[in-house]
Amino acid sequence: MEFAKPTEHHKMLERLVGDWLYVTSTGMEGYDPEDPMKRWTEKVRSIGGFWVVAEGEGAMGDGDARGTMIITLGYDPRKGQYVGSWIGSMMDTFWVYKGWLEDDGQTLVLEAEGPSMEDPSRTELYRDVIHFIDDDTRTFSGSVRQPDGTFKTFMTSEAKRVG
Repeated sequence: MEFAKPTEHHKMLERLVGDWLYVTSTGMEGYDPEDPMKRWTEKVRSIGGFWVVAEGEGAMGDGDARGTMIITLGYDPRKGQYVGSWIGSMMDTFWVYKGWLEDDGQTLVLEAEGPSMEDPSRTELYRDVIHFIDDDTRTFSGSVRQPDGTFKTFMTSEAKRVG
């Protein structure tokens, strides 16, 4: 058996590897990256050049509670798409991603079905977008599909590489 080798799709994910500080976030009222009790950080590592695992940690709500989230991402050449998962200490849903890289080569779009924010007995399609401004700056946005098929953004953030 011959071992697989990372492709250009996998190498794109390597851009995420490192330590990141979220410098802005519209999803958290009163977000302050200068306050260690309020800021979100993320550590991303590579597994064999095929996968990245990101662990984020930061303040929830008023800043007294802490949250943790873990994202796994890779590329499945048989499916021709990016794949991954997301879990967070703030909910009991296991999110399964499938996605693609936009033609600009800077924007990774990830979609997952999850419970509706309005009615948890229903599911909706969510879209998370990671966009590289440069190798040390990226944005993240979360949106949900509306009945008319458009996506409504409910949070945005910007992260800077710190290590």
